[in-house]
Amino acid sequence: MIAHVTDGQVVGETLSTLFDTLQQGPVSFMLIIKNSGVNTMNYRLQEFNGTAFVDMGTSGSDYYNTLTANEVKSFKVTSTYPKVQMVGNASGGAFLEFSITRYHNRASGGSVPLLSL
Repeated sequence: MIAHVTDGQVVGETLSTLFDTLQQGPVSFMLIIKNSGVNTMNYRLQEFNGTAFVDMGTSGSDYYNTLTANEVKSFKVTSTYPKVQMVGNASGGAFLEFSITRYHNRASGGSVPLLSL
């Protein structure tokens, strides 16, 4: 089964959560992000380790970087933890479009796993 979500989020000047995902087990999904605004935005992916959200990558990596106006990036997101969030901000504001695709193994008659946005 494939779960696919496409959505958008206003990116303010203060660092804040743009979206989060919550899964039953380790996180693994394909992420496509686009800055549809006119200002460069900063973003980071963080995983919840049971105590706090911690950055998943170092500055300059796919998990912790910037997006200029109309820039698009796509990459795989993996974590051993079940909860991941993207945080971000932009001086003057921006608009983030994102798309998440994940393959799931679902038992016959089992629940349909969804993403929390």
